[in-house]
Amino acid sequence: MEKLIIEPTKTSPNICLDPANQQYEISGQSFPEDPKEVFNPIFKWLEDNLPRISQPISFKMQPEYFNSASNRLLLKLFRILEMFAQTGKNIEVIWYYSDEDSENDGLIFQKIVNLPFEMFYSPSS
Repeated sequence: MEKLIIEPTKTSPNICLDPANQQYEISGQSFPEDPKEVFNPIFKWLEDNLPRISQPISFKMQPEYFNSASNRLLLKLFRILEMFAQTGKNIEVIWYYSDEDSENDGLIFQKIVNLPFEMFYSPSS
């Protein structure tokens, strides 16, 4: 199964979807001019690969800053994960926050989607 690795830029996050190493993570900042360019490869990868993954998935989120357009697409990502969880996939979200804003974002997503969330405080370096 192919992995999806997209290196971060000044305006887009680090993306690592690597089933061989059971690593699923989005971290950093996301405020690109066209967030769909960033998120569409993630959506396609999830839809193509999640049906073939049998082990539990811990999807790690470490958002430093996501603008509102990126947050809307992040909700779409969580909806895709939620859809697969409803088919029996074992999927959880691990949300690392460094401030009240990122904690609140995680709490809002936790209330909107039917996925288990674990919240962890992780101070910025």
